[in-house]
Amino acid sequence: MKREEKDDIDERSFRFFCNVVAFVETVPLGPKTSKIIEQLVDAAGSIGTNREEAHAAADREVIRYNENSLRGANESLRWLRVCTAQRLGSQEKCVPLLDEGRELARMLTRTVIIAKRDASLAAKNHKSLGS
Repeated sequence: MKREEKDDIDERSFRFFCNVVAFVETVPLGPKTSKIIEQLVDAAGSIGTNREEAHAAADREVIRYNENSLRGANESLRWLRVCTAQRLGSQEKCVPLLDEGRELARMLTRTVIIAKRDASLAAKNHKSLGS
């Protein structure tokens, strides 16, 4: 993967997290919304955190960290969908977050698929060289 592609995902996931933090400040606090806010912020933050771990990880762990980032993106989307459906917080902030979250999930899905394909090819090449 090209370095600028990695930077793009990482920078976008950071901006996404910051925008989620700004959005949740518009959600009225209550017993139910507090839990939603906590889950959304945790999920959105985990995208970038796991990407950072992937950069520092051994090759075999990179896929796992990227899968965790993808899970965070998907979980963020679930909570944002709840906020949209229930009209929690600023919809002007929430709806664009849904769009960006979907795009991040697509980008991370591609990253995971390519990494798995590359790992599979490398394993096959290693086996053929060892035979």
